Amino acid sequence: MQDQRYPFREEVEEMAAELKGARRILIWGEMGSGKSTLAMSLSRRVAHAQILALDPGTPSFGIPGAVCRGWWGAKGHKWDDAQALCTLDASRFRLPLVLAARRLLSMVEQSDDRACIIIDPPGVVRGVGGAELLMALVESLYVDTIVALRREDSPVPLAGELASFPLPVRTVLAASEAKRPARKERELHRTGLWDHFLAGGAEQTLSLDRVHLLGTPPPTTRPEAWSGRQVGLLNRTGDTEGMGEVVLLKGEAVTLRVGPGTTEAPAGLLIRDAGRLASGRLATLPSVHSPFVSRDTPVEMTPPEGFPERRSRPIATRLGSAWATLVGGVLGDPLVHVRFRNVKESLLFDLGDPLRLAAKVAHQVAAVCLSHAHLDHIGGFLWFLRSRIGTFDTCRIFGPSKTIARIEGFLEAITWDRIQENAPIFEVCEFDGNRLRRARLRPGQVRVWLPEVVVEDGIIHLENHYRIRAVVCDHHIPSVAYAVIFPREIHVRKERLTAFGLKPGPWLNALKRCIAAEKPDAPIELPNKETRTAGELAEMLTFIRPGKTLAYVADVADTRQNRARIIDLARSAHTLFCEAAFAQGDKSKADASQHLTTLAAAQIAREARVERLVPFHFSRRYERNPSIIYDEISAELPASSGIRIMGSYPP
Repeated sequence: MQDQRYPFREEVEEMAAELKGARRILIWGEMGSGKSTLAMSLSRRVAHAQILALDPGTPSFGIPGAVCRGWWGAKGHKWDDAQALCTLDASRFRLPLVLAARRLLSMVEQSDDRACIIIDPPGVVRGVGGAELLMALVESLYVDTIVALRREDSPVPLAGELASFPLPVRTVLAASEAKRPARKERELHRTGLWDHFLAGGAEQTLSLDRVHLLGTPPPTTRPEAWSGRQVGLLNRTGDTEGMGEVVLLKGEAVTLRVGPGTTEAPAGLLIRDAGRLASGRLATLPSVHSPFVSRDTPVEMTPPEGFPERRSRPIATRLGSAWATLVGGVLGDPLVHVRFRNVKESLLFDLGDPLRLAAKVAHQVAAVCLSHAHLDHIGGFLWFLRSRIGTFDTCRIFGPSKTIARIEGFLEAITWDRIQENAPIFEVCEFDGNRLRRARLRPGQVRVWLPEVVVEDGIIHLENHYRIRAVVCDHHIPSVAYAVIFPREIHVRKERLTAFGLKPGPWLNALKRCIAAEKPDAPIELPNKETRTAGELAEMLTFIRPGKTLAYVADVADTRQNRARIIDLARSAHTLFCEAAFAQGDKSKADASQHLTTLAAAQIAREARVERLVPFHFSRRYERNPSIIYDEISAELPASSGIRIMGSYPP
């Protein structure tokens, strides 16, 4: 059948007439294709139509975190019969969503056996999750007609699965102005719906020992993780009698703010991962079953044979185009290795404990960023120096004032009579907050002074695939904190390549380089020998995400000025490596040695609005029980803060 064009009124009315006689109509399409708008438009024109709104994350009406039925009334769209899911993630909780949809279908059939049911599913249309959800909805809801939306330059999502059904499938061209709403826009929309629902409710206190806890509730030992959680109040048959959110958990008593019409005595409370962030927005909250998350580490971080188990394990995080690994863990001397995934290049932040690193790692280090010259931060320089003997490119070393003299002292303490042309070359740069004082150092040669560089906005180093920004903090001596700022992430849409009959190849890398260099008029030769501009291809084939930021802060005093500088440096960072040397109970020791406490690190992370916090450089006094540090940080940064606390140490 020929594609129809949507959403012009006369065409929707024509479609409604053609669908006369259908009883279960599934509207299929990706988020932002106009799927919900089409469903609501049809509901106004099809006799006895009711909508099953099944997208808990971006519902067109009703309650987010639930599925609802709606219909067109005299005063617009109305809704009722919400079934709680308490999650915004339809992909992860596919089975609960399908079961809730079946409950809604049963309710509609009991209330109106003439109803034509229009099913508006989530926009999960890719991969195994999308395929499983499509199959389950078609079979469980007895779908007899499918209306599939597609964009003009793309095929219908999961076209193969759709073709396998013995059902009529009508394809509809999405309106050109239809677009996927931004994440912030989706958050504001669903938060507005949730606030509107709760506005007519009241508070209610229940005893947990009198109800069944269902779903994935946080441990009751973590009451701070309950605050703001979305809750479904269920009766004995599992139907939803009401919804609300947790105000407070104290002992076995939980206080809820519930929406209107909620039952006084629920048999069960359903809690999953939907709840309020610290900003007040409704979002998916991170897991709280552990206060920290252990991540896999790159292969070069594998401890060598016989490596002492008492040492804390490395902690690694991905930042799009790079890995960042705290090599010595939270108890080792500070050293963070940043390895770029698509180029043979690395960065090191401090030179503490390098025992987990192979010498070949040092071969591709382009820059070392030293916070200061205390032994636990620079003691690994001799390993690095030995590993750099050979015909390698110049390595930059950044640090505070007197770094040139200190590195020169290391070099002069060694006899260099046998290395000839294999002597390593360093460009050492001292940063005072405004300028870079630079010198070229090479064993056996006289220091060569290089021109000073005026630093603007703290940017001390600039490459095509990253920038390094720095600020000078106080640790009784100058201590430099750093941030690596990565460029925009350019992703190629594989389905668009397929739709246009294009094969991957080196031309895609050329396209990405032109986009990154902001050269939209640059010609790109395609595999079919056709030539198009980078700007045209970018719009046709790619989507772009903002670049991520990694911040590194080690050994600073907890002063107002230091906090302000660090927060500005780490603002909106993907990952913040931040020292948390002492528990709050040992604040006097932290002040005496000019280090940060757990509370200070957590508050800095929250004010900077980072996504992930890696606390590190724990005092040896916590070697037997590092959980003291994590417990205090977790108490200050509950799940509702939206900040993931990362760590790992031996049990």
